[in-house]
Amino acid sequence: MLIILIALLVAMVLYLGKGHQADPVSQANSSLDKAKAVSLEPIMQQVAAALDAYANENGDHPEDLEKLVPHYLPRTDLLVDPWGTRLRLEKDERQDSFLICAGPDRLFATSDDNRRSL
Repeated sequence: MLIILIALLVAMVLYLGKGHQADPVSQANSSLDKAKAVSLEPIMQQVAAALDAYANENGDHPEDLEKLVPHYLPRTDLLVDPWGTRLRLEKDERQDSFLICAGPDRLFATSDDNRRSL
């Protein structure tokens, strides 16, 4: 019985001594988010180019990104980021336009958002 208790104590010390390590699922999610972040750039570039073309023809950016389809973008799925959240077009108080991706947390106005000035 004493040997079992000592073995458990050694195992516990070894386990706690390793510190906090990410589990394989967390590591996989992190790698997937990195890959999605890389694939976001071409999407943002394509939508930004479509917005510029729209503004050149119409004098300003559209109120809704849907107005880009089908003349400036071929499909509405191009308005969705790699995490499945629809991109947003926002204007600040100076009326400067921004294309915004919510990022991995799928929430807008958080630190992982990707904002592109237009």
